[in-house]
Amino acid sequence: MRNKGLILALGIFVSLLNLFDGFATNYGYVYNLIIELNPLMDYLLTISPTLFLSFKFLTSIFIILISFAVYYKSNERFQRPFLFSLVIISVMYTGISIMHIFWLTYV
Repeated sequence: MRNKGLILALGIFVSLLNLFDGFATNYGYVYNLIIELNPLMDYLLTISPTLFLSFKFLTSIFIILISFAVYYKSNERFQRPFLFSLVIISVMYTGISIMHIFWLTYV
């Protein structure tokens, strides 16, 4: 696959966006500026913001590890749909990040 490097790049990009989402969401939630729409993340935030941020951090590490595993150990038949899913997730997280930046600038 010629775009094999994109798997690593997008894996890292999605992980960074995930972390930004975690910190921005935590900030907005703690200061009652936003509500969390994801029921699982809302539950974790209700229990503990530290638990929520830890979950986001571990998820980011997991995304990077899986991306490296796919890059090094899988065949092209699996790499293509994995890359496609990373593209979809990165587009979604980019939109979420823009939304966070928008409300953060007005706080």
